[in-house]
Parts: sequence; structure tokens; C-alpha cells
Amino acid sequence: MKRHQRSAFAIYLIMTGADWLISSLFTTVVYVYLAKYVTDDPFQLVLISTVFTITVFLFEIPTGVVADVYSRRLSVIIGFTLLGIGALVEGVFQIFELVLLSQVVLGVGFTFISGARDAWITDEIGEERVGQAYLRGSQVGQIGFLVAIPISTALGTIALNLPIVLAGTLFLLLAVFLVMVMPEEGFQHRSEEEHKSWRTMFRTLSEGVRLVRGRTVLIAILLISAVYGLSSSGFDNLWTVNILENLTFPSIGNFEPVVWFGLFNIVVTILGLAGTEISRRKVDISSQAGIVRILMFLTSATAICMVIFGLTRDFWLAATVYCLSITFRRTSDPILRTWITQNTETNVRATVLSMDSQVNSVGQVIGGSAIGAIGSVISLPAALVTTGLARVPVAMLFARLVLQDKRKREETLERRIEI
Repeated sequence: MKRHQRSAFAIYLIMTGADWLISSLFTTVVYVYLAKYVTDDPFQLVLISTVFTITVFLFEIPTGVVADVYSRRLSVIIGFTLLGIGALVEGVFQIFELVLLSQVVLGVGFTFISGARDAWITDEIGEERVGQAYLRGSQVGQIGFLVAIPISTALGTIALNLPIVLAGTLFLLLAVFLVMVMPEEGFQHRSEEEHKSWRTMFRTLSEGVRLVRGRTVLIAILLISAVYGLSSSGFDNLWTVNILENLTFPSIGNFEPVVWFGLFNIVVTILGLAGTEISRRKVDISSQAGIVRILMFLTSATAICMVIFGLTRDFWLAATVYCLSITFRRTSDPILRTWITQNTETNVRATVLSMDSQVNSVGQVIGGSAIGAIGSVISLPAALVTTGLARVPVAMLFARLVLQDKRKREETLERRIEI
């Protein structure tokens, strides 16, 4: 690996670790903060997250096109700047309307980073190394996430908005840091005439759409992302309520429920680190066949865990399968991104990655509503079982791809023998 590639790899790890750490500071207390100081109305609480998701949906592709046309580095820096501003607004002003505005700023900031960061590191170190970068970045990020949990909790006991304000400040400092050290040698810059032309942006978008339409594998990936979003959104919105309403907490230590949830996060993070390390060492993510096989396993295992979680009334079994399901999901994320980058050209990579994030958001909006309705009309267990069953067709698709690859290799071997 060349010197500038080593530098880009190190900065990617620092950026990813810092992003996860700061995000953990924010997310550990934000829902409690919103319910206690901003609004306790369920509809308004749902509306806050919905505004963020809709913003992501609307801005994913435009910001991805900006990254492909102008600069991935600039897009990432703008993204972290907006995340800092949005977090500060949310933490300082305990006014519902301003919190909604902060969700728009946070959503736009997220979309500037989404796709652009992955496309940037792929340009800098090459497609053959990016899979390892994603896995190692996920590990570093999960360590940062783990470190931030007790810090955020401790600061939250002083003032619930303190971790949120700190997160906003750190996002801004991260943006300044990246201005000073983040390289961009692999990106193919457009000419000044192209920069000034809106037609270039529309052409880049058109090229990205044409690439997706022309490749069955990319269409499959986007459909898989939509199902992942649908399933994950429903599960994430309901698992806490299911534990509180349908399970009995152990009397060990007389811990409050919030302590148990914190322990779940710690266990999931440790297991996630182990999962990504095993994938990094044992899975050949440089080949699409290896990627499909591991994604088939992770998707199937996640579905089984979700179904068991919805059916069981045993606390320890529920805790075990919950932690495993989140671990499998986190392990699959960098592998899925690697699969996308292997099937896209550099000039539209950020755009296609943004499309992937956008269809995931669509799945979240649809899934959150549909599965929530099942929970209201039928039962929470029925809704949770549905989130697991939604992944079964995806697991079957992966199994079919594995069988197709096996047949191709057998046919190739037979032709070689005949020759």
C-alpha cells in the first residue's frame, strides 16, 4: 500500500471511529431528552424521527450527485458540519418546532456523508482493499460506540442535553480536523465548465440510474436494502416495548430497565467487534461469491433470531437472540457496501451508494408504519415475527445466487476436463 493510501486508510479509521463515538454520545440520551424536555406526545415523538427519515429520502440522491460531480472530501466535511449544527440546535433549544428543524439539518448532513465517505475511501485505496477498510472501520466504530455509552450516561445524569451539545461540538471539530488532513488524490475532478453546468449533475444522476437498470445485481442489492430497512425499522421500534410489556426482568442486582438496555448495547458492541473480525479474517470479501455466501448466512440467522424474539417469553432467551440479531445486522452492513462498490464505476459510485441508502429509508418508512399497525391491531409478538419473516425471501435469494455460482463453477470445471 502506497504512502498516501496508508494515510487515507488511517484517516478513514479515525473519521469512522469518531463518528460512531460522537453519534453514541448523542443517541444514548436523545430519546429520553426529547420525551422529558421537548414533548411527551407520542405522535410528536414519532414525527421527529419521521422528519429525519423523509429528509434523508429527499436529499440522498442530490447530495450523492454533488459528491460525484464536485468532491467527495468536500461533501463529507459539509456533512459533519451540518451534523454539528443540527445537534447543537437540538440540544440547546428545547422547542418542538426548532427540534423539527434540527432533524432537517441532521438529515441533510447525514446524506452528504452517506455514499461520499465510502466512495472517497474506495478512490483512495482501491476496490481490492476497500472491503477490509469497511470491516476494520466497523470495528473501530463499534469500539468508539462502546466507549461513549458510559460517558454519555454519566454526563446525562448532570444534564440530559449535555451529551447532545458535546456531540454537536465534536462533530464541528471533526469537520475542522478533516479540512486539515483529509486527502483526495483518487477522485477524478471535473473541468470548470462541467462544475458550472447543472447538466453535469443531471447527467451523473442519469448515468447512475442507467447503471443500476443495466445490472441485475444492483437491482437485487437495492431491493435487499429496501427489505432490510423495512424489517429493521419495525424491529427497532418495537423490541423495547416488547421487553417492557411482555417479559419479566431478572431480580439480579435490582437493576432498572435502562441499565439492562445499556448492558444490551455493550454486549452487542462486543459481539459486533468479534463478528466483523471473523468476517475480516475468514471471509473472502474480494469475491462476490464469498460475499453472497456470508450474507446468506447473516440474513438467515437474523431472521431466525427475530422470530424467536417475538415468540419467546423467557427473558434470557429474548436477550440472547436480540443481541445476536443486532450483531448479525451490524456485521452484514460493511459487507453489503463492499458488494455495491464492486459493481459500480467510480464516476457514479457515491450516487449509487446514496440510492442504496434512499431505498433503505423508503423501506424504513413503509416498514415502520405497516409493522406498527400489525402491532396495534394484532399484537407485538405478531409484528416482531413479521420483521423476521420479511427477511426470508432475501435469504432465499442469496441461496439461489449461491447455487447459481456453484453450477457455474461446476460447468467451468467440466469444460476444463473435456479440454
